[in-house]
Amino acid sequence: MKIIPIFLPYAGCKHRCVFCDQFGATGEAKRPSPEEIKNKITNYLKTSKEYEVAFYGGTFTGLPKEVQKIYLKTVSEWFGKGVKLIRVSTRPDEIDEEMADFLKLHGVKIVEIGAQSMFDDVLEASKRGHTSEDVKNAIKILKGRGFTVGVHLMIGLPESSREKDLRSAEILSELGVDIARIHPTLVFKGAELYKMMKKGEYKPLNIEEAIDRSSEMTIILEERGVRVVRLGLYIPEDQRENIAAGPYHPSFGDIVRSRIVRKLVENLSIKRIEVDKNHESWVYGHGNREIFRKVGVKILKGDKLLFDELDYEKTLRVYRSRS
Repeated sequence: MKIIPIFLPYAGCKHRCVFCDQFGATGEAKRPSPEEIKNKITNYLKTSKEYEVAFYGGTFTGLPKEVQKIYLKTVSEWFGKGVKLIRVSTRPDEIDEEMADFLKLHGVKIVEIGAQSMFDDVLEASKRGHTSEDVKNAIKILKGRGFTVGVHLMIGLPESSREKDLRSAEILSELGVDIARIHPTLVFKGAELYKMMKKGEYKPLNIEEAIDRSSEMTIILEERGVRVVRLGLYIPEDQRENIAAGPYHPSFGDIVRSRIVRKLVENLSIKRIEVDKNHESWVYGHGNREIFRKVGVKILKGDKLLFDELDYEKTLRVYRSRS
């Protein structure tokens, strides 16, 4: 289902994380009015008749309930007219049973939680203002009420490591989350992390480290049925000058997917791949074509990705069991 994104910069935020510079990342500085949201939905529905509306940025459930209600009521008026569901993003410490009931009552189906890491030293160094226990509690509350639960994970945060990042993915998959987003920590000029880097207190990942960690985390999550719906941050071209350092690449997600396929082929000695057109770039992209010259590749119709006749998810499980 296609998404109508509604960005609410810093809305409801009671903390400023060391990595955060939402204006530098998006160029959006003000929250849209209900009328602007209606106009946006109207324009999107001219091109397709099935959408979900997603509130991104800030901490949706940190807003006063009356403000939340205005936003949710504005969107819910479009139910049955092309909008199928509502998704919100928030912090784990802004979710309790009362808030979960409120969201359910007002038509929210998907809640994405900014977990970032499941290690408290990493969260503290990043000035997140919540703990890993808050993440666990929020997931339990939301899953208990039937929400689809998403998590946002970041790699390369202060005090983090490859082992902590991968273990965070394992813990969250064990908690039964449904979807995940992963992106490497970027250093924006307007963020506290930029000052930390200049003082030598923080060193960003390089692109190769970021690709490796993200590919392993995706394997961990997807072999357990968690859909990774986004890899890397989308930064508008006119905002990229605000990135001071860090492993940014406009095709980061495609590179990670190609690396996963390469790891499966090389580590499991795959002899044959059958792939549909939608996944063909995973197989042939970013240097894989030369590496796979001895691997038989067959293009299929439909939506499949098979490795020696094993489907993608089963192949990921085999890879994990041997690594």
